Amino acid sequence: MRRVLGILVLGLLLGGCAPEMNSPPIPLVQVRPTQGEAPLFIHASVRGSYDPDGTISAVYWDFGDNTIRQGWEMHYRYDEEGSFRIMVKVVDNRGLATVVYVPVEVGISHPLDVLEWKVEEFYAGTRVYGRVKNIGDRRINLGRVAVRFYDENWNFVEERSKILGDLAPGAEQIFEVRSAYRPVSPGGAPHHTIYTEVIHADEH
Repeated sequence: MRRVLGILVLGLLLGGCAPEMNSPPIPLVQVRPTQGEAPLFIHASVRGSYDPDGTISAVYWDFGDNTIRQGWEMHYRYDEEGSFRIMVKVVDNRGLATVVYVPVEVGISHPLDVLEWKVEEFYAGTRVYGRVKNIGDRRINLGRVAVRFYDENWNFVEERSKILGDLAPGAEQIFEVRSAYRPVSPGGAPHHTIYTEVIHADEH
């Protein structure tokens, strides 16, 4: 009886009747930055994603504000403040999908929040200055205020930043970031976005 069952199973395998396994795609999602002041211009990518037993046929993005797009790499700008959740759906060539969610905060940079900032032209280019505050409950060992500059078509030009140190909870510091990039129109300022990054004193 065992021999008959063995022959039957072998026949099913050779005849292609056994169910074919399909593994889901493996997405490698990168979104940067995930927080900052409005307007917030982000870069989102799934470059490096793969399917273990096939190919990736489609990538869909939902930016949480009724905007849906398709593609491996996205540049997107949030103009309104709020909490958003980016959904990216990676689909393989057999229709199996993997979904990843990435939260984005527009208008509040936690824990190093930009309270106010101004942009103005000066003799050497453009300066961005303002105040930041540690709105978290942990001491910030190092903080970075980054300003990304764009041309009139919102093409990225450069990023400049200012390093701040030792901010206790509730503490404020002023910052100034300078760029040689000139305003895109007479009397105006270049397009820009601003965001922050921190390193806590108790992180290793």
